Amino acid sequence: MSEDHRLYSALPALISGQCGNESGREHAAVIQTTLDGVAKSKLRTISIASDGESRRGESLIHLTFKKHLEYSSPIYPLLSTLPLMNLEVGDDNITADKDYKHIFKRCRNLLLRDRGTKVHGVDILPSMLQSQLQQNEIPTSQVNNLLKPDDKQDVKLAYDLLSHIWALPSLASEDPSARPGFTETREALRTLGKLFMNILLPYVCVELTLSEQLTMLSTAAHMLLAMAHEDKAGTKLMPSQLYIDLMIMIKNAYFCVAKAKVDDPIGKFFLILLGTNRLEDIFGILQTMVGNDTTLDLLQLILRLGGTTEVSAILANHPEWDRSPRRLKLPTVSKDGMAIHKDVDHIKPSAWKGNVYVAKVNLQTCWMRGRQKVKEIPRLDEVLKKIEAENHPNSFVNMLQPFGADIVRAARSAEDYDDTAEDYDEGLGQEADTDTLPPQVIDTELEDAAMEEAEVKRHDPCFESDGTKVWKSRYLSDCFKDLKNPGSRDRLKLYANVSRYAIKKDSRRDIIESDLSDGLQGPSIKMDFPIATLLKCEGRLFICIGETNSITFDSKQVDSLSVDLLSEPSVFVSFQMLHLVPATVEDSADLKHDWKWSLSRGTTHRVQGCLVEPINPDISIQQVGKPFYLLESTLLRSLGTLLLGRLTREQANNIPQVKRSTYFPYREESGTQHRKSNIY
Repeated sequence: MSEDHRLYSALPALISGQCGNESGREHAAVIQTTLDGVAKSKLRTISIASDGESRRGESLIHLTFKKHLEYSSPIYPLLSTLPLMNLEVGDDNITADKDYKHIFKRCRNLLLRDRGTKVHGVDILPSMLQSQLQQNEIPTSQVNNLLKPDDKQDVKLAYDLLSHIWALPSLASEDPSARPGFTETREALRTLGKLFMNILLPYVCVELTLSEQLTMLSTAAHMLLAMAHEDKAGTKLMPSQLYIDLMIMIKNAYFCVAKAKVDDPIGKFFLILLGTNRLEDIFGILQTMVGNDTTLDLLQLILRLGGTTEVSAILANHPEWDRSPRRLKLPTVSKDGMAIHKDVDHIKPSAWKGNVYVAKVNLQTCWMRGRQKVKEIPRLDEVLKKIEAENHPNSFVNMLQPFGADIVRAARSAEDYDDTAEDYDEGLGQEADTDTLPPQVIDTELEDAAMEEAEVKRHDPCFESDGTKVWKSRYLSDCFKDLKNPGSRDRLKLYANVSRYAIKKDSRRDIIESDLSDGLQGPSIKMDFPIATLLKCEGRLFICIGETNSITFDSKQVDSLSVDLLSEPSVFVSFQMLHLVPATVEDSADLKHDWKWSLSRGTTHRVQGCLVEPINPDISIQQVGKPFYLLESTLLRSLGTLLLGRLTREQANNIPQVKRSTYFPYREESGTQHRKSNIY
């Protein structure tokens, strides 16, 4: 932990080849060998960092979640007073860490996944995010670039998208009469933006003090815990692995500062030196040393690794010679959000302006200030108050046990897969694209047999395969095409035929400027607007009022679509159910409306466009900043009859099924519900 660039360069100690099939426990044995070797020197291992790779993450769990922090430990008094802090450690109180740049990228990937994320009960899909950014006067071309899923490893792109989200203004104060659904989505995005801001700024805002950095991380931890509990979002908020990695990163920051206060009470602590920055510096140097071969094998690594230390020393003496990798550029920003340097690579300790002396830091104060910051978001504050009221000394609830049970070592369900990881390939396990399949292996004796049977041609340029004549040159070209034009610059991915960005060509989301939404004539269906459709519950059909969060036409997402096109078989509409409750006199003074939206939402479903009918209900603005829809029973019955009348047998089989709940099917005050033509 030094400001001198020459002192904190990576020093490789062990090289271990792997086939990719070893388990996390087997990988932990390799890491433990390194730790045992370091233990015999005068150096002490404080934490072990990982970039988020699954097997490596599993190995770190085996090494750093062995026991509870002992009472006799000198750091116990500093950490035991932090409510909801997880105190599990490994030998010598070692903890795991996750590289913050990889966390940034995965936060962006969270917003790009097809199933979206759930905040304040709102299912936020990429199409909704696109609509919100465009409404904030961000050019469509820039929005398309921010949301493109091709490159999941661009740190600067991740920062740009996340910073745009936390900069979204509130619609509740600017436009009280804004569409209810759009306003609810905006507030959910603003909460998500505050979470991202408290995760990113501690690592890029060079004016922050160490106390301010820890306070922001504490705010992020408390927000994460509350957001996972709110409406029982759980894995609908984010995959468990991303939640765990975020909490591990925050936990490690507090543990490392606590150790620094004990070991070097008058020293400095640079949060940006945690993670895998220095190791990636070494990898960048190695890539330039290999030459034309962009990948790196084990022998090349062994032969050239010693020289990287010399190169690091040279670049430390002459930083002007260093050229940062394109993917790792990350701006340093000031407290007001202004970029100070736009072309920096890894932010160096010498660039940090805030006070980072550990003697000026009180961990308990930083942690509690972070908790107080959550009070600015009343919905999350109420959730935390409930957790704190139910939490007692014998309770097991903490940042890594949000529901009282261990989620770090727990088995994952089939639905709880981490599609935010940079190496996640949604095409794996599915039918592969024929263009990416490796050439069929041909019997080596086939060519010899063909030559023997040839009458005159001694050097036949072709051979037969399954009765088909194949050119030898073309066959050899196909065999070695991955070496000439590698789809990935990672050697393991190259030979596994995994694309460079770990995403299939035909799975790319095309976010476009739709010509269909320009100059629409007549009625249309739009994003964030209410619709009526049918849902099946216990074998019966009921009307459902929802709000559109995605419109797909010919496999392309659009913001709006004419109702004349809804009957096309290529049109699909995704919506989130709105919970309706009986209206009161306070809601509708003229007693015209007897139903209202309760401001709560249900599950998200996707149906054919022919099963959807756009509606334009009245909006109540009696509660400032919380508009809601008002509806009539006659309208609901008419809509139900209309949808039921156009329903075919085939379409009826495709209607989503839902379970009975408190809010659906919609019930009158007497608890009765109507079916068939009188559908509620």
